[in-house]
Amino acid sequence: MNPSENNKPDSLFRKLAIPFILSGVLGLAIFYSSEANKVMGLAALQGAIIVVGYGLSIAEILVVSVLLRRIIQYFLLDRLIAPTLGTPTPRLLSQMVTVITYTLAIAAVVSIVFKKDLTVFLATFGGASIVVGLALQSMIQDLFAGLTINLDRSINIGDHIKLNSRSNSGNLDIIEGKVLEIHWRTLQLIDSKGNIVLVPNNKVYDQIITNYSRPEKFYRIDLPIFLNTDVTIGQALRILNTAALEASPKFSPADAPAPFVRINQITLHGVEYFIHIYPTFETRDDARDLVQKNVLRYLNYAELAPALEKIEEHIPATAINKMQHIANLLGATDIFQDLSAPDLELLTNLAQLRSLSAGVIVVQGGEIANSLFFVIEGLLVPEDWRKKDAKGSVAKLIIGPGSLINATTLIAGGVCESSIRTKSPVLLCEINYAAIEQLFLQSPQSGSYLSRRVAERLSNNPTDNNAGFQQKDIDSNVDELYEKVFKNLRRLFAHMKLIDMTSDSE
Repeated sequence: MNPSENNKPDSLFRKLAIPFILSGVLGLAIFYSSEANKVMGLAALQGAIIVVGYGLSIAEILVVSVLLRRIIQYFLLDRLIAPTLGTPTPRLLSQMVTVITYTLAIAAVVSIVFKKDLTVFLATFGGASIVVGLALQSMIQDLFAGLTINLDRSINIGDHIKLNSRSNSGNLDIIEGKVLEIHWRTLQLIDSKGNIVLVPNNKVYDQIITNYSRPEKFYRIDLPIFLNTDVTIGQALRILNTAALEASPKFSPADAPAPFVRINQITLHGVEYFIHIYPTFETRDDARDLVQKNVLRYLNYAELAPALEKIEEHIPATAINKMQHIANLLGATDIFQDLSAPDLELLTNLAQLRSLSAGVIVVQGGEIANSLFFVIEGLLVPEDWRKKDAKGSVAKLIIGPGSLINATTLIAGGVCESSIRTKSPVLLCEINYAAIEQLFLQSPQSGSYLSRRVAERLSNNPTDNNAGFQQKDIDSNVDELYEKVFKNLRRLFAHMKLIDMTSDSE
């Protein structure tokens, strides 16, 4: 039964009209039954009329009880109790109302129709109840435990809970799942595997109950990650924060706290970091999966790995040429992929590594691009620089490790469309105008390679157009767009002889 459908006026009218009309018809029949007896004057029908009178009276009482039960259900339970609880009316309460209503109806039949003293009836019923109660003691405990669960509202239908109890062997038994229904005898859950789990009501309060849906719909999960002690704290926090922040929107509600990282302990195996994330119960498994995948991906990107168990004395790893590693990563990007190893080495040797905290503006919107940035660690977000109120700005996307910032604008020549701010602590590789100039001095043909890749990026992603091109230019084929980009680049570096590698004339 869907409470929303029951609360509709037409639905309520149809359901209440039938017992109401029957109640009136039967009442009129009872009223005129004695007059019919006088008119017909047939003594032989008196017995039948008495039976009919009994039947009509019983029917009237039963119909009135049905009407009363529906009034209580629709107006008291569905419209008063259900909104107060914030969940559909528990089935157990509806069933209890039905039992009480029909019990009173039976008592009314015994007292009014059959003119029996209820004292004898109640005494007989009470004696039988004692015998039945002793025989069904466990069921009665389940019943009252179910009523207690419904009344104290510690668990509601739809809540995600965990039940912990000690088994006879002393082991800790854990049951997790979503509450589907609270029946007379059992609490019905569905676990993460889709299985229905029935827990006796009187056993529920014998266990430790964790309600993941209270007081918020999200809860905290701590993911432990071990890293070697030769990984600096700043680098570890940047990588782990980046992994959690990038994945968080996929599983955390909008009002959940931002994920954060802290050091838990220092052990013989390395430094244990805790990544604190806030998923909902339904997304908890996906949250663990997404964050740990990101951690492995970004550790691999930084040529790091989780700490392993130390069997022998720890030997520090051979120092890695950081700039050579950055040159390899830079060569894997779409714009710089055609450059030779010496060209990439030149750029990275002339570049600056910048370590910034969260909330710092890296690129100011509206300014001419003088540098491009390569993201090594951390996350950044673009903002609408035209909005002076930072609270009103809306992030369009997340910029993570391996991304290039301002590369298209610097090479094609243009103005930065958006301000870009650090979302977490970051490590950036800044390549300025002077470094690009040195690249063109060493390899005059590299300008042609970069222009071609910029034209391809603009063609595939028109929203990256910061160089002032018209839409018709963006919609043209890649070759025509390449010629425009290379022309701009030649204008910017007019004092240099850049070689067009796609032209037969040069």
